[in-house]
Amino acid sequence: MTVFLVDGYNLLHELLRVEGRDVGERVPEGTLADERKRLLDRIASYMGGTSDRAIVVFDSHKATIQKTQSESRNVCVYFASFSRSADAIIERETYSLSQSGQAAQDLIVVTSDYGLQKTIFLPNVTRRSSRQFMQDLQEHTRSIANSSDCITMGNRVENRLDSESLERLKALRDRLSDGPGDGNQG
Repeated sequence: MTVFLVDGYNLLHELLRVEGRDVGERVPEGTLADERKRLLDRIASYMGGTSDRAIVVFDSHKATIQKTQSESRNVCVYFASFSRSADAIIERETYSLSQSGQAAQDLIVVTSDYGLQKTIFLPNVTRRSSRQFMQDLQEHTRSIANSSDCITMGNRVENRLDSESLERLKALRDRLSDGPGDGNQG
């Protein structure tokens, strides 16, 4: 299992940069929440189908650290506080996870913050810049979208239906495909 510790706003700014959107201006709060959700959806998709998990940490102006409910079991989201920044949380989690004795666990820290990358320099920790990880996310998205196996993925509706319902739906499809202009309406 791999654990990704992600500096959320570093990665979000990289996503906006890659998409050619201006990151120099402050993003309005409502839009920012949508952008965070979109980023978290991409990370959850990247983690999907694996035992890997991500801990995404965003800086915040809250009084205390807050953990929010994620729509994916593989992604945890934290908002930092005045007293503890996202970088400090990532640094603490890096040391905690690397010292936990789980040698089979890979640990990847995703940040473009050079100071943080230097601080978490440990033998069992891989450092990835936001740009590198965004390339991984983009490649993952392309591989799914361009997969020749895309129509045979494991989440097809017909695989979850009982045979009677499936037959009724096939009959309905056949009736509808006859079309309104050929006289076979009934």
